[in-house]
Amino acid sequence: MALLARGEKRERDDGPGQRARGRPRNPANDAAILAAASDILAAQGFDALTFEAVAQAAGVSRVSIYRRWPSKAHLVTAIATRGDQQFPDVIEEEGLEGEILAVLRQLYDRYSQKAIGAASIGALVAWQRDPALRGELEAGLERDARTAFRQTIDKGKAQGMVRHAVDSDALFDIAVGAIIYGKLFSSLPARTIDIEHIVDIVVRGAEVR
Repeated sequence: MALLARGEKRERDDGPGQRARGRPRNPANDAAILAAASDILAAQGFDALTFEAVAQAAGVSRVSIYRRWPSKAHLVTAIATRGDQQFPDVIEEEGLEGEILAVLRQLYDRYSQKAIGAASIGALVAWQRDPALRGELEAGLERDARTAFRQTIDKGKAQGMVRHAVDSDALFDIAVGAIIYGKLFSSLPARTIDIEHIVDIVVRGAEVR
């Protein structure tokens, strides 16, 4: 579990919306809270994630967590979407097949992490209960990913690698959805995802021509 370093002073825990007094907010607490929450998600799942459990594991107060993430939905969304991986853009060098393969490999690695999977499921549950949260928490991430993918596919169209009629958003949903469904929702035991076969179907289709 992630703890604050020995001797490190905590930030002052002013309530949500109050002006901070004394020491400013300690940025090290952000990492400690996210790491502790990720450990709980990976080991025990979404239901075990409470602000009390995270506070004890991270060595901070619950108020410290609320100041950063006002609800459990906000916290799990932060974990589900965290990371600074650059979106793959290799279509000019490796063609459409190489581009889809790079995207799916990145997604496979990401959703193979237990904490990411549990956080993603938890976020979906929270968004279902409160649809307004989905717009607030997910929109930026999805918009950025779709925009990056659309720009990459546009490069492929300009170079004659991709049919101009191809809808990049539909292609995004098909390719990305195959990995997310396989990792998070499939009921098949010990499900093994064959990324190369998925790429072949996405790029070439399943119809005999």
